[in-house]
Amino acid sequence: MGFYPAFLNLSGKHCLVVGGGDLALHKTLDLRAAGARVTVVSPRFAAGFGPLSDVVRRARRFRADDLDPAPWLVVAATNDEVLHARIARLCRTKKIWANVVDRPALCDFIVPSVVRRGPVTFAVSTGGLSPAVAKFLGADLRRRYGPEVGRLAAVLKGVRAELLRVPIRARRRLLDELVTKPWLARFRSDPRGAAAELRSLADRKIKSLTLPSGQRLCRPRCPELCEGPPKRRGKITSEG
Repeated sequence: MGFYPAFLNLSGKHCLVVGGGDLALHKTLDLRAAGARVTVVSPRFAAGFGPLSDVVRRARRFRADDLDPAPWLVVAATNDEVLHARIARLCRTKKIWANVVDRPALCDFIVPSVVRRGPVTFAVSTGGLSPAVAKFLGADLRRRYGPEVGRLAAVLKGVRAELLRVPIRARRRLLDELVTKPWLARFRSDPRGAAAELRSLADRKIKSLTLPSGQRLCRPRCPELCEGPPKRRGKITSEG
């Protein structure tokens, strides 16, 4: 069974976690970090739930009416396989996305091994075949990449608006020059100096490649600067 990789916007969305142990706590913390509104249902809760004042706790066993109104997604993280199968069946009936830990066949989505470096997120999945392999690869990514990845991305985010004014082929060549292992090494050894140097270089390059004032790309992904007055669709035209 194949899975479609995606990142979900859960900000402000209601999510339900069934289970109160350490694994359920881990899932709850991840959902909170994504901005979700989380409700947890379990007869007992691990101590780590105590400080989570923004999480709604229902100290009882799961009931079918916990799915009314329908949460955006459900995570089942208990040690009760019968309950897991029931939750998956109810969620599919109600067209609610469900994740049942360690049971890919019962899942509408699975959660990858995740490595975060500031605004950059690495996600590794084996499609549920071997979480151990995904965990191993995630650990390897943690060793290979540190905060420098996020710092590089943050600098490029600062020039993104200007980059979008550069014709796409020239933009790709420029990004190939800016996103390199030597630059990552510079951000690792001297974050502030590297940020200033890369920003200065990007500004100079973008200035030399940006479209003239008052002109625009004939279409959002126009590959190159078009010359001359507009004669047909596909040329650059002056504003106004």
